[in-house]
Order: sequence, then C-alpha cells, then structure tokens
Amino acid sequence: WFKLSYLFGKIDKVIAKKIAAFAFMALVSAVCVPLSQMAIRSYLTYEYGSTYAGYWEAMIRLSAAYLMLVTTTLGVYYLPRLSELSKIEEIRKEIFLGYKFIFPLAIVGGWVVYLLRDWIVAILFTKTFLPMRDLFLWQMIGDSLKIGSWVLAYLMLSKAMTRLFVTTEIIFAITSILLTYVCTHIFGFEGVSIAHLVNYGMYWLVMSFFVFRVLKERFDQ
Repeated sequence: WFKLSYLFGKIDKVIAKKIAAFAFMALVSAVCVPLSQMAIRSYLTYEYGSTYAGYWEAMIRLSAAYLMLVTTTLGVYYLPRLSELSKIEEIRKEIFLGYKFIFPLAIVGGWVVYLLRDWIVAILFTKTFLPMRDLFLWQMIGDSLKIGSWVLAYLMLSKAMTRLFVTTEIIFAITSILLTYVCTHIFGFEGVSIAHLVNYGMYWLVMSFFVFRVLKERFDQ
C-alpha cells in the first residue's frame, strides 16, 4: 500500500509558474507595505516625536480594524469570483457589483467611525490620544479611496498581472513616503493622513487606466 514514489510526482510547469507568480506578488506586498510604514514612522518620530508617531500608529491600526469586514469580503468572495470568470463582460459586471455593494460599505463604515471618533479614542485608547482626532477625516476618506482602488487591484491578483502589480506596489510604497514628507511640511502633522488620501486617489486612477487595458490585451491575444 505504500511506495516512496507516491510522495513525488511530475511538476506541472504551467501550474508551478502561476504559483510562483502569486508567491512573488505576495512577497513584494509583504515587503513594501511594512517598509514604507517603518519609513513613515521613523520620519514622524524624528520630525514630531515618538508621541505623535504613536498617534499615527494608532490611526492606521484602527483603520485596519474597521476595514476588516470589507477586506475579508474582498478576500473570501470577490477574489475567487474574479478568478473563475473568463469573459471580460462578466468581469466588468462583477466589478460593477463590487462598487455597488463593497465600496458603499467602506464609505458608511468610515463615516460612522468619523462621527464616533471621540468615543472610539476614549474606549480603545486613552484621552491622551485625542490629538489623533485631527487625522480622522482625511484617513477615513483615504480608506474609502483605498477600498475603491482595491476593487480594481484585486483583478490584478485574480488574473496574475504580476508585472503591473509589482510595479505599482513598489512605486506607491515610495510615493506614500514622499507624499508624507511633502504634506506634513505643508499641512503639519495631519498631512500624514492627507498623504494617505492623495496616494490612494492616485493609485485608484492608475488602476482605472491600466488594469482593463492589460486585461483587454490578454483577451485580444
């Protein structure tokens, strides 16, 4: 019943290549995002002190927490759904549904968090964190733009657009750092959240321009 050969088999080069592409995209994302956040945190610590860097850290962790419902929906339903579609008309329809249901959910969540910001800060942190309330408006708008861009960005993942994904991840990790430097010099500490808003606004525009262009080229081949 047992043979050593059962543990080994011929590697399917097509499948292995696809797995390698997804692994590479995951690796790039896993490296770029933490590195950019570390750079921003170090800059804020140098420019404003560790206390204000802590306010920003609390803000991004709060954003990740309230967006978890949306990002879970993207990962559990939306990504597999896009992966199984093979016609561009069906893909367009699914993306439209994403903007119809998922994007409004992010907007409503951000609006609720903004209205309850003082209560949320007092419950989750302490009253000494109240200066972070200045970041909420821009952060919530930026988070909405982030989800809007991810509705398209997940199409890159589902169709393994490796080159486009890796290029945009690296570029926008760098622009997030540069925009933070520029915006904080213009607007002060709240500029860090304004930079977040601007960066994801630009990312959404790039996704809108390139994703369907690349997809159309694939279907035309």
